[in-house]
Amino acid sequence: MKIDIFHDEELEYDKKNHVKPVVRECIYELMERFWVLKDKNEQLFYQIKDNEVEIKKFFRDTFRYRLISNHDMVKVEKIPVVPHSWMGEKEVKSTPVFKSQMDYAFFFWILAFLEGKNVNEQFSLKNMCDYIQIQEEGKLVWKEGAGYQNRLSLVRTMKYAVKMDLIEVRDKDVEDFAGNHNHDVLFQRTLYSSYFMRRFNEDVTNWESLSDFIAYLQKENTEMIDRKHRYYRRLFLEPIVYHDELTQDEIEYIRNYYAGVDNNLYRFTDYTFERYNRTSMIVKNEVNMGENVFPTENMNTKLIMLFANYIHQRSFAYPLDKRNKIELTKTECDSILSDLKKEYRQFWTKKMRQQDVEEIRGTLLKEMKNWSFVDEQEDGTLLLKEGLFRFVGDYFYQ
Repeated sequence: MKIDIFHDEELEYDKKNHVKPVVRECIYELMERFWVLKDKNEQLFYQIKDNEVEIKKFFRDTFRYRLISNHDMVKVEKIPVVPHSWMGEKEVKSTPVFKSQMDYAFFFWILAFLEGKNVNEQFSLKNMCDYIQIQEEGKLVWKEGAGYQNRLSLVRTMKYAVKMDLIEVRDKDVEDFAGNHNHDVLFQRTLYSSYFMRRFNEDVTNWESLSDFIAYLQKENTEMIDRKHRYYRRLFLEPIVYHDELTQDEIEYIRNYYAGVDNNLYRFTDYTFERYNRTSMIVKNEVNMGENVFPTENMNTKLIMLFANYIHQRSFAYPLDKRNKIELTKTECDSILSDLKKEYRQFWTKKMRQQDVEEIRGTLLKEMKNWSFVDEQEDGTLLLKEGLFRFVGDYFYQ
C-alpha cells in the first residue's frame, strides 16, 4: 500500500498510539452534551480545560468544529451537513419536551427576549407574556380554551429554558401558570444564555425565511469545510451514512482514506467504524445509560425489528430495486402491520395494543425516519433503506 495518499494526521496507522483516557472521555462527553458548565460539572469542566489543546485539535482537524471555552463553560458547536427534522426534537429521558409548533415559536421568542436582558437581570413571567404578545401583534390569547393551550405551551418551553440553565426561577412555580392566567413567576437570566445560540458569519436579520438559513448551511458546507469534515460530521451526527447521498468527492475520500478514519476513531473514541459498499456508520459495543442507540429495549424498537424481519423473510414479495431500496405503499405497510398485530399483540404494550393500524404506522414511520431507515415520497410512497435490515427480530416461543 502506498502511504502517500494519506494526510499527515492519518499517516500513523498505529493502534498502539493511544491518546490519554481522559482525553477520550472528554471528547465523548462534549459530543454527547450540549455544553459543560463549571457550576454543574466542575470536575469534567477542568478535565477539558486541562487537556484543551489536544481536544481542540481533534475537533478542528476531524470536523472543523469550534471548541468554545471560557471561565464558565465549554461547548462544541456540532453543526450538521444535512439538517433533519429529528435534530430539532428536544427530549428528556426519551420523552418529547416540545409537543407543538407553538412550543418552538415560544422558545425562539424566549431566546430573543433574553438577548435584551443583562446577566442576572430579573424579569417576571408577565414581562415575557407581554413581550410575546407584542411580537405576535396582539393576536395571542392567554385566557379560555385557546389561551389554556398557549399557557401549557409556554410552561413547557420555560421549563426547558430552566433545565438548560438559560434562566433560573427565583420565586413561585411556573407550572401554576397553566391553570391560572394571572399567576406570575420571577425569573433571572443566567450568564449561559449568551452562548446558547451559535454564531453566524452573516447578519441573520437579513434572512426572511427558512430557505435563507438552509442556503447559508449549504454555503458553509461547501466553502468553509472540505470533504473530510463533511463526512465525519455525517458519520457522527447521523445514524447511517448512505453513500448514494454523498458527492463523488466524498465517496472517493471514503474509498481512499477509510483506514485513516478507522484509526482516528480507534484512538480517540470507543466507537467502531463499519464500512460497506453502500453505507458506513459508527457503532458501540457497550452502551452507557441515557444514550440514544438502536436497537434498545423499548416497544418502538421491537416494532421496527419485527417489521424489518417480516419484509426480510419475504424478499421475493418485496425485492430491492437498483438503489438497494424497497418501495412500499401505505396500504402495503398497513397490511404488514395488521399481520404483525394479529400475531404478536400479546407481547406488545397496552398502549400499542390499543392503537389502530394507522396510529401504529404513524409511530413506526416517525421512529424509522429518526433512524434514517425510510424516506417518504410526496405521493406517500415509502422507500425502505438498507439500514433498516441491519437488525431484524422475532419473538421466540418456549
